[in-house]
Amino acid sequence: MGGHVHPELIIVEIIGDDGMPVADGQPGEVVVTTLGVEGMPLLRFRTGDIACKHVEQCRCGRWSYRLSPLLGRKNNMIKLKGTTLYPPAINDVLDNTDYVENYVVIVRNSKAGTDDVLVKVGLKNDPGFDVVKELKDSFRSRIRVAPEIEICPVPEIQAINYPPTGRKPVKFIDQRK
Repeated sequence: MGGHVHPELIIVEIIGDDGMPVADGQPGEVVVTTLGVEGMPLLRFRTGDIACKHVEQCRCGRWSYRLSPLLGRKNNMIKLKGTTLYPPAINDVLDNTDYVENYVVIVRNSKAGTDDVLVKVGLKNDPGFDVVKELKDSFRSRIRVAPEIEICPVPEIQAINYPPTGRKPVKFIDQRK
């Protein structure tokens, strides 16, 4: 699992918030140092990407360490009810729910100084059960916490997803200061 790193070309470190390396397999910020550029000093580039470093032998037989798929961006990190998560984790739950047509995730500051997460969801059809309860249970089982959920008409969410001035769909809105 993960992409092989070529240690003769690049040094990849995974660091925590304190700037120190984290344990293998733990998530942290990816820091890259290129080795193949002549005439330039060695520079450590902080990418802002969050990933894990895997050091066990790969299924292909190689022993070089691997970088996990990206978990998210450091500036998109959400602290919800004591749990650290990233927007792709929320998107994964919603993208794999068959009755969800579209959605937008909105993150705001709470009065307590933590993050409030509101998920506005548009439904394909009425599934005949309590959608909010079902979605909250799905979130709890996959990411251990459940954000606030609001059911909205599909066109309302589509207007947020595809603003007139945008070129890409907007599924994450960060309103934190």
